[in-house]
Amino acid sequence: MISVESVTRRYGTLTAVDNVSFAVKKNEIVGFVGPNGAGKSTLMRMLSGVESSDSGTRVEGHNVVTQYFAQDEATRLDPSLTVYETLSSDSPVSMVPTIRNILGGFLFEDDDVHKRVKVLSGGERTRLAVARMLLHSSNTLLLDEPTNHLDIDSTNVLLDALSDYGGTLILVSHDRYFVDRLATKILEIGDLKANLYPGTYEEFRWSKAQQQNLETVANRPAPHS
Repeated sequence: MISVESVTRRYGTLTAVDNVSFAVKKNEIVGFVGPNGAGKSTLMRMLSGVESSDSGTRVEGHNVVTQYFAQDEATRLDPSLTVYETLSSDSPVSMVPTIRNILGGFLFEDDDVHKRVKVLSGGERTRLAVARMLLHSSNTLLLDEPTNHLDIDSTNVLLDALSDYGGTLILVSHDRYFVDRLATKILEIGDLKANLYPGTYEEFRWSKAQQQNLETVANRPAPHS
């Protein structure tokens, strides 16, 4: 569906990612993990096409339609619009009759739909931004920290929506439960590199623990005879 080959990205003298290559196949759900500042968001921006690499290539598959949810997506909502207007003003005509149902699914019920965006909490804005994104037809979603500001109920609503999505997902989240519930592969990002692991986040952690155990054994000094 989407891939990068030998991409490098620098910001002045700082190198964010260096010679990174990986590919995401149809209907895979890939979770990006790694420490803060490792380059997860940089890779997401390059995958989305919002940002170019200094070298290397980005390739999209045939008929790929992407939607990108940036970390600051919720702040891009028009504060003067109501919750309902936010979706209706930016939705395909065919989706307008279902807007109230969609908002209800994202915990906006009754008079909530008439609230102005400017009075919403951070979590409410995030939920609204995700709902707006899902209104548009796509087969690949790129989600950078979609769980920011979400409480447990809101996170579960988002999990249900993404579980029903049926397309390709690429996501960054510090919520390990969220990643483990969704991801079928893990891309570990750190030290300017990226390594792809098959399986869930828990399986990734088990694999890393086994690798560290083997390295510990291998580095032990030999017993004296």
